[in-house]
Amino acid sequence: MGFYLRLAWRNNLRNKRRTFLAALAVGLGLAALIFTDAVSSGMLKGLIDTATGTFMGQAQLHRRGFMDTMDPDLHVKDGPRLLEELRSDPLVLRAAPRSLSFAMIASPTNSGSVMLYGLDPEAERGVSRLEKAVKKGDFLKEDGDSVVIGRRLAETLGVEPGDRVVITAAAAGGGDLAQALFRVGGVLDSGSRAMDSDMAFIRLSRAQKLLNLGDNFHEIAVDFRSVKTAEDKTSPFWRKYGGGGNEAKGWPELVPELAAAKDLNAFGIFLTAVILSGIVALGIMNALFMSLYERMFEFGVLRAIGTRPWRLGLMIVGEAAVLSALSSLLGMLIGYAACRIVGIHGLDYTGVDYAGVTMLQPIRPVYRALQYWLYPSALFVFTLLVSLYPAVYAARMSPVKAMRRSL
Repeated sequence: MGFYLRLAWRNNLRNKRRTFLAALAVGLGLAALIFTDAVSSGMLKGLIDTATGTFMGQAQLHRRGFMDTMDPDLHVKDGPRLLEELRSDPLVLRAAPRSLSFAMIASPTNSGSVMLYGLDPEAERGVSRLEKAVKKGDFLKEDGDSVVIGRRLAETLGVEPGDRVVITAAAAGGGDLAQALFRVGGVLDSGSRAMDSDMAFIRLSRAQKLLNLGDNFHEIAVDFRSVKTAEDKTSPFWRKYGGGGNEAKGWPELVPELAAAKDLNAFGIFLTAVILSGIVALGIMNALFMSLYERMFEFGVLRAIGTRPWRLGLMIVGEAAVLSALSSLLGMLIGYAACRIVGIHGLDYTGVDYAGVTMLQPIRPVYRALQYWLYPSALFVFTLLVSLYPAVYAARMSPVKAMRRSL
């Protein structure tokens, strides 16, 4: 076999320009596949990180039916005990309790409806990036009467840190309206329209008092030690914490549009691979047939002196293997260089909504091992399969006709 590979290498070098151009064409196809995969993976990674890390968490626990009705009486069953179990669970990195309620917020000049969240600032720092998004003021001061709102909501209400607002919400235990005066402690600018326009945040202890919850809460946001746990539907985590009247959901269920986008991305990569495979097939066959017709007389002589047909075919396959190796090397180098160059500044799509998530950071290519072993290996195997056609053609040619058709 080594003899045929050495012979294939020499035959490819007989026309260096054609070999280089053919390898470059095929390599560019591989580089395009690597780059597409890296950018798509980077976009998904950024979207998932934004969706789970900004505020939502990688998973959430609620009382069954709460997210459909937002009934303040449907707090997490055995919430305090469940929270302690979660914090000691080896799969869980952090867990933060929250209360949720529809509310009205009013200033002296305007009013609006919001989703009022009660948060534990210490626990929240490990799960979300809310505190980092605060651009004016502070994040939930210890005085208990501080409220943090988004930039757009602050503009609508015409308030700044230090101004007073009135919050009205339905309390648990009958749905009576509860009202309290708060002082704007901070204004955040998260980049998410929904968060900056329709949400308000107060301390959990203050929300429990306002909503008559006692020591209960409506939601537990969870971050896992591995984000893959949130995507694993077979994990025992869901059975353990999703029973007894509660339900546990990972981000694929909380943001189904993003989960669908991930599946669509995989299909897009597959479709790209199919299209590029067609380009590879045409490029490889074209190069091999050009080489074959240039050496038609040589092949005729080889057949005339008794060379077995399968040996001629093996020679063509060897040339295809060498060409594929060169193409793979060029493709990996070009793909890696393109990813490195784009990764310096990234592709800036910040502020664009995709799959229900607002992009908050530039898209940067993500390197994956399969880009540099699976795709080149698939290219190599596919090239060998494509080379069988010219190999069979060479093996079946008539020596007399071959020498007559020589160029």
